[in-house]
This record gives sequence, structure tokens and C-alpha cells, in this order.
Amino acid sequence: MDFARSEPGADPIVIEGYFAANPARVFRAWTDPNAVMKWFGPTPNSLHSASIDLRKGGAWRFVEAEVGGRSVGFEGEYLHIQTDTRLLFTWSKVIAHANGEREATPPSQVEVIFSAKGAGTDVRLVHSAVDSDAMRKGFRGGWTCAFGTMLELFTEH
Repeated sequence: MDFARSEPGADPIVIEGYFAANPARVFRAWTDPNAVMKWFGPTPNSLHSASIDLRKGGAWRFVEAEVGGRSVGFEGEYLHIQTDTRLLFTWSKVIAHANGEREATPPSQVEVIFSAKGAGTDVRLVHSAVDSDAMRKGFRGGWTCAFGTMLELFTEH
């Protein structure tokens, strides 16, 4: 299923999906580190770690891998939190080396809006100010993959 609503390379990246759970439950999937571990990343349960300080100015960090003395992941800061309705946060891809050196992309911004729809929730993600076409294409693919994995969390079998 393709959740992308923007063309590859476009700024902003727009991803939308419907999830068969109420907004509180879907919001929690974005704000509880244990829940994020289940859906964020290229495959279910593929994150190495997740930490979230859910408050304005609080930091979040998702580590995809720790290999050879370096970690690769994403991190940012919460700019706005409206429980069960909206998240706004900065986003950078980060490589941290064991010697303390860090490589990070310039911060971009992600807004996630949760809207009740029937018994479920529409989620609209807008990822803006990504500094390169290649990064926009990569993030678009990553978000599409993550939405697909999240869909599985809320699909009853």
C-alpha cells in the first residue's frame, strides 16, 4: 500500500494513512518508546533502541543500529504536543561515533496530525525542510514503510 501523497523528491513529504484504532491508541504508538520499537524502521521490531522525553523541548532518539563503535539513527526535539491530536518535532539523521564525533543532517521538521474517523484514526504526516532531493526520497520511502508496519499493528487477524 502506498501512503505517500507527495511525489518522490518533493518538499514537503506528505504521508497519510488510516489505522483501525482510536486516536489515543495511535498517538501512544508514536509517543511510547516500547510501541515505537514495534513499528519504526525497515521491518517490525528492527530498532536497536528508542527514547522519548514527551514534553515541549524534550528530546527523542531512535537508534537503528550500533555497529563497529558507531550508532546510526534519528533524533530531534519536540516543538509542540497536543495529546491525541498533534505532534511537531525536529528531525535529523545522526551517526554517532564511539570517540564522541557526530555527523548529523540539518534539522528538518515533522508534523503528525491524528484525526478521528469512524472507529479509527486518519494520520497525516508532513515532513518539511529536508535539505536534499536524495534525503527526501529516502525519508519518503522510510515513512511509507513505517506506516505499512504500523498498519499491521492495528490490523486484527
